[in-house]
Amino acid sequence: MPEVSVVLPMYNVARFVREAAGSVLTQSWRDLELIAVDDGSTDSTAREIEQIADPRVVLLRQDHRGAAAARNTALHCARGRYIAFVDGDDVWLPGKLEQDVAYLAADPETNLVFSTMRMVDESGRDLGRTIRKWSGTLTLRDLLIENRIPTPTVVMRSEAVRRAGWFDEELPVSSDFEYWLRVSMLGTRSLHGRPQVTALYRTRAGQVSSNWQRRLQVRRKIMTKMRVLYPDLVSEVERLTEAGYHRALAATAYENGEIPAALKLFRRGMRHAPAFLLADKRTWFLGSALLSACLLPRGAHGKLEQFARTARASWL
Repeated sequence: MPEVSVVLPMYNVARFVREAAGSVLTQSWRDLELIAVDDGSTDSTAREIEQIADPRVVLLRQDHRGAAAARNTALHCARGRYIAFVDGDDVWLPGKLEQDVAYLAADPETNLVFSTMRMVDESGRDLGRTIRKWSGTLTLRDLLIENRIPTPTVVMRSEAVRRAGWFDEELPVSSDFEYWLRVSMLGTRSLHGRPQVTALYRTRAGQVSSNWQRRLQVRRKIMTKMRVLYPDLVSEVERLTEAGYHRALAATAYENGEIPAALKLFRRGMRHAPAFLLADKRTWFLGSALLSACLLPRGAHGKLEQFARTARASWL
């Protein structure tokens, strides 16, 4: 029986999936199985996995039903004591899995450990940005304010999976965030973040996460559910949650080139909790970028944006 089952959902990622799988199979922690689920791809994604000559690889196929369904398919087959997640276009860095397993083995109160990702573009070029850095225990309150858990860095106990249940296949996006909320309810120290960068997150055109309208709809659905379960807690953090989430959606709209929508979302976030947002450097970077996009010619804005990204990498 493998110690770790690695869940790899795949949909039309033929260009990247060999690198993603290779980053798992070359980890210093060798006692694992890689369960790759092809979610109805129309390209050669499945063939790329078939060509990997490693007995630890399990390839499953299903009709296209989304990432949540693909993860559930893998979880039903997983045999490991620990469950790890990676996406078909992302990359683990060396030593990641060994460090996470060691942490979970040493702290029985932690059900899930996660770490930090660094952003790269489609060709693997470093974009100078890290995402969702956190150190120490992440409480349910913290998680409601902002999702700090990058899914491709998560390693959790299989016992926690049995207690939390399956991913919600009715959610077209953010099913992972809703799942981490459930895991956080298993104990006050259930979630632990490591600040180290252990994976690379690949940004590319057409990602599901780039659809900010759909993300907003799903987020409202999730918060409605949480309001029933924890009315006092949600009431306490709701302004901060709405402020931070609208800023995040504004950043997505900005990256999509939807400047008017980004401005509207940014203003909406500021109306909810201006002091909270202004205390965060990310607000100033995004606000400056939006102001530059509105006032400067495209060429000048592009040069300024490149300088700002470089500066952000050293300041955050």
